[in-house]
Amino acid sequence: MKHPSLVLIACLALPLAAQTLRLPGELKPWLRVSLTARVAGIVDAVDADRGSIVKQGQVLVRLSAPEMKARIAEAEAGVLTFGARKAEAEARLSASESTLDRLSAAARTQGAVAENDLIQANRAVLAARAVVQSIEKSASAAQAQVQALKDLETYLRIAAPFNGVVTERKVHPGALASPQSGSLLEIEQVSRLRLEVAVPEAETSRIPTGARIQFTVPAHPGRTFTGVVARHARSLDSASRTMPVELDVDNGSGALAPGMYAEVAWPRRPAPAAAK
Repeated sequence: MKHPSLVLIACLALPLAAQTLRLPGELKPWLRVSLTARVAGIVDAVDADRGSIVKQGQVLVRLSAPEMKARIAEAEAGVLTFGARKAEAEARLSASESTLDRLSAAARTQGAVAENDLIQANRAVLAARAVVQSIEKSASAAQAQVQALKDLETYLRIAAPFNGVVTERKVHPGALASPQSGSLLEIEQVSRLRLEVAVPEAETSRIPTGARIQFTVPAHPGRTFTGVVARHARSLDSASRTMPVELDVDNGSGALAPGMYAEVAWPRRPAPAAAK
């Protein structure tokens, strides 16, 4: 005969087991990005490789494009040309205004200046002023072109958009990179992960948002991890009749990795909310 205490323990365990589902899940990176070239250039250096831990703003790929420097120099020469033209136009405007001032002063004496001469002098001032304004607009456009080219030049240095790890390298020095050539490096943020769980339709009305859920992974037998239910798709997969639900997982220790399979102990009833 079984000991009474063992029978009691077994009875208490049955309802608890019935309240938990074992659901499959997959760990995914918190952020993932493919770095591509925004301008065409030759790859000079790749300062990171697969597995490299990188920091936000760290330059990972350096390109060279000598023709861009030539375009910048040409645009800057255009700015100087417009500057010289503006100086000449302002000098002509100043001369026209001086002539108009003298004629206007002389016109105070009746019969000293013909009315037509005064009209022509005024028109000359207006025309000279219009030329200056036109050159100023052209000079501003030329300066904007210089700045645009310099902005493009900064794209020859491709930097990490966030702290993470390089998971794939697809380029080497000497290669031609362009916006059409595709990904150069793949970067993932793995200090924090997303655990995606497919929750059966029957359980979707009781998704315990904010609850701490335990899970295990084959890579660490006997060890239990925890994620917090954070978001769900609000739409069912018509084929599997399940709803994708995401758990936020702290991976500061680096024990977990994107792509790992997880077995999730999903509660059939609302679990306690996560402590803030």
